[in-house]
Amino acid sequence: MSRLYTFPPSLMPISSLIKSTTTSLQTLFWLRCLAIVGQSLTIVGVHWLLNMPLPLLPMLLTVVFLVIVNIYTARRLRQAQQGRVISEGFLAAQLSVDIMALAILLYCSGGAFNPFVSLFLLPLAIAAAILPLGYTVSLVILTIFLYASLMTDSIPLPPVPVGFEGVVSLHIFGMWINFVLSACLIAGFITYLSAKVRAADHQLARTRESNLRQEQVLALGTLAAGTAHELGTPLSTIAILAAELEAQAPEALREDLLLLSQQVSQCKQILSTMLQKVELAKTQELTLISVGQLLENVLEKFQILRPSIIVKAPVFARQGLSLVACDTTLEQALLNLLNNAADASSGSVEISLSNNNHKVIIDILDRGLGFPEEVLAQMGEEFITTKGEQGMGIGLFLANATLERLGGDIAFLARDGGGAIARVMLPIHRKVDEHNK
Repeated sequence: MSRLYTFPPSLMPISSLIKSTTTSLQTLFWLRCLAIVGQSLTIVGVHWLLNMPLPLLPMLLTVVFLVIVNIYTARRLRQAQQGRVISEGFLAAQLSVDIMALAILLYCSGGAFNPFVSLFLLPLAIAAAILPLGYTVSLVILTIFLYASLMTDSIPLPPVPVGFEGVVSLHIFGMWINFVLSACLIAGFITYLSAKVRAADHQLARTRESNLRQEQVLALGTLAAGTAHELGTPLSTIAILAAELEAQAPEALREDLLLLSQQVSQCKQILSTMLQKVELAKTQELTLISVGQLLENVLEKFQILRPSIIVKAPVFARQGLSLVACDTTLEQALLNLLNNAADASSGSVEISLSNNNHKVIIDILDRGLGFPEEVLAQMGEEFITTKGEQGMGIGLFLANATLERLGGDIAFLARDGGGAIARVMLPIHRKVDEHNK
């Protein structure tokens, strides 16, 4: 059984969407992991290897506190992956913790005279990239205050150990290490942001293409509705003439005229059904239906339209229990794909069904001549047909547009041994327990 379910007008695949704040928090988590490792190694190296005593207790407690914060951050990341929203204020609080921890470590190791003091700039660079202006300004003010405080009050660094006086100044060496770290982190972070920007631009381009296709579909729908009204009158005239000719024609022609009347009636029924579907689609109401039931409905209609075609399909048992969003256009899209496969195979088509944690995969397979690779890459994107004058290429285009609107996707692949595969992927909205279906 299916039930009525209302979705937003534009339904996109949930698995393809990533919260920007969640991604930013994940970035902060890994950067803090690097900071914890680097701070720990620096404290150990200066205190024990260089024999420069540091106030270990406050410094190690600060590092332990960062570890605890990162454990909590990892927990929030798991909650975010389950749908909990990460606010921008929470990100600002995370960066504030990092700034305060760095200030404590610098206070215990020379303050503003510590060569690593310019690391204050890294949290500010991150804040400028991921936070609104208000939060960024607040963090800048906090950093300036802490830097000024470290200039007037801090625990001085211990003297240079014996044996290092004639070597390169430890301060200069520390500044070099600081430069290397800052350069690597900033370059890495900017590269990461650039990759995100390119991915966002690519997604935006795909969205624009999808919107253009939806506009074309709307134009086709408007044209189809007008054409349906216009075809009503000539079809009625043909039906009347066929009935009159059937009464007057000799016995040898009556069977053909009866077939003609049936085909005209079928055309009128198709046009009437199409107009009803157009009116129903205006409500923008979708139905959650099991994949097995969806395919059974489609195959029932297909067998009526193409009774001579043999359909090889499995019993839709366990794989068919997942619920997908369906409207009046989805069945038509699957029918179009089946018709294309039947035209290519001219005898039989096959259907296979599988799923993963997020999507249902419906493969419609034929044993036709297949398609060249350049045609496969454009299938569903443009009005492309391989049927010559018998096809207009609209069916595949409409199927692709319908699946995109429902959050799905379609791919056309070459089949081993000859033929083609139309692979339909639909997002799973819920799974049904086999014992409670």
